[in-house]
Amino acid sequence: MKINNTIVYKIFGSMALVALIAACGRGPNDPGTEYMPDMYVSQAYEPFTQLAEAPNKINADGKNMREPAKRTIAQGQLDYYYPYEKEQYDDALKNVKMPETIARNPENLAIGKHFYDINCYPCHGDQGLGDGPVSVKFPPNNIPSYASDRIQTLAEGGMYHSIKYGKNYMGSYASVLTPTERWCVIQYVQYLSKKAKASTPATATVKDSTKKGN
Repeated sequence: MKINNTIVYKIFGSMALVALIAACGRGPNDPGTEYMPDMYVSQAYEPFTQLAEAPNKINADGKNMREPAKRTIAQGQLDYYYPYEKEQYDDALKNVKMPETIARNPENLAIGKHFYDINCYPCHGDQGLGDGPVSVKFPPNNIPSYASDRIQTLAEGGMYHSIKYGKNYMGSYASVLTPTERWCVIQYVQYLSKKAKASTPATATVKDSTKKGN
């Protein structure tokens, strides 16, 4: 069957004219029609949402989130390797010191205050007296004041270990504070401890919930 080229040209010309007219009628921000959207927009996988009935077909374990390679440490999270156990806490008390690379200066003290106000203030209070707004949820005297003798004499290695792993009612903050930020918070805690002790009358007894009898 012989096709008349003139007819073909007229058909395609008409289609092009219709498309041009339709395009001219769109607003300047109209993206137009996507005839093959999968070619333009890739399917997104939500890493924190996993459906058991719809495993990820790309990752071998079926998860949307890819786990870090073994024996790797996230950038900015390199610190020490003392485990959680009490014996290791005692070792941290004796051996862990603030790195020399973290200066004790107003800049780091301000960083410590920033993260203290976010993470510590709700329980410990703005002056470290254990009277934060969340403290009423706990039994009396279960959040020690920074003016207490135990906090006054607590080695910074013990503070760091507690921030990393948590202790008593306090949970771990390792997921929200980098090692550097933890040391900055410790600088601010030490600052509040000195301030709290100076403002406490010599005759006052500051209760420490971590000791029996309080």
